[in-house]
Amino acid sequence: MTETPSMRALSSSAEGVHRFLWACGADPRPESGGAYVPVQGVEARFEGLVMEEAGLALVKGASKGALETGPMEAPEFDWMVSWWNADTAGDGYLEVFLQVEIPTGWSRWYSMGRWSRSSASFSDRDDSGKVETDTLLLAAKSRRFKLRAELSAGAGGLGAVVVRRLGIISRDRARIREPSRPNLLRECLIQAPARSQMLESAEIRGRICSPTSAAMALQSLGIDLPTAFVAADCYDAGAKIYGNWPFNVASLWRLGALARLDFFPNIELALGDLLEGHLLIASVKFAEGCLRGAPISKTSGHLVLIVGLGKDESGEFRVLVNDPAAARPEEAPRAYDLAEFERAWTGIAYVIEGKRSARIRERECADSAV
Repeated sequence: MTETPSMRALSSSAEGVHRFLWACGADPRPESGGAYVPVQGVEARFEGLVMEEAGLALVKGASKGALETGPMEAPEFDWMVSWWNADTAGDGYLEVFLQVEIPTGWSRWYSMGRWSRSSASFSDRDDSGKVETDTLLLAAKSRRFKLRAELSAGAGGLGAVVVRRLGIISRDRARIREPSRPNLLRECLIQAPARSQMLESAEIRGRICSPTSAAMALQSLGIDLPTAFVAADCYDAGAKIYGNWPFNVASLWRLGALARLDFFPNIELALGDLLEGHLLIASVKFAEGCLRGAPISKTSGHLVLIVGLGKDESGEFRVLVNDPAAARPEEAPRAYDLAEFERAWTGIAYVIEGKRSARIRERECADSAV
């Protein structure tokens, strides 16, 4: 029996982090991950859009369409990121916007990026807040926000776009992140092939830690693609970087993986995903010598693939990673001190939940061939 296509509002809150998700279409798998629960009474307005089995798409013959939600409640926040799983064809694109309640009413709509075959972010600022590539930082805390997603067939109206998931994460930057409680941790290991970004061309090797980690995750699912190809697919032509968070999640989806963006205050709260076999691509920053055993001495921004947790000879927990900054693939597997890693981790991670549903991919391919 085929499930009726629909759009489902889901949310999750824990340790000062609020997650909101719109899941579109008939396949139940887009609801997986993150312990989301249904949200009732959330309003949404649709223009020029239709719900299909594969997700939210433009009405036949329409060149543009939009989804706009009513106000959504969240615990107090001053930090927001968005993410999505969406397919585009030709010049079709998806652009996501956020609006927040401010003391004088509502802010303007902030663009969180345009996803297409040539994707770009749009950093911007005003008195109420600023967008730094992929992150909205507010001047004052808020408790309500709205989401707007614009779908376009592009120049000439010949492109296409289908949206499967739209996600929002919010948090209060002032909230203290508590370290993991070792007595609640468990050893686990997910097998993933190792790669080194340092083996790529000189023009990009110092900038592609994120897509190199993504390429390792994809290969673990049986999707073996050249690292340079994965890097080109997630490239942010606006900021001219390869490490845009929602773009990397969207690229993982486009290349065959079911992935989401998430924020974890510590490893303890990420353990559920690791025990489910979900690889995590984690964003880290650390000063000189603050992450012992790392192939680089310091960084203002780097990503590694978390593959599990283990114990050293003294019984202390270590975070097991494949670090793409290693000089050679065989040197990428590393074991980092738990406390040092948690201090270095920004909390942001791409969660690779598995392969995309074969049934949905086949349907999408059939539709694109018509």
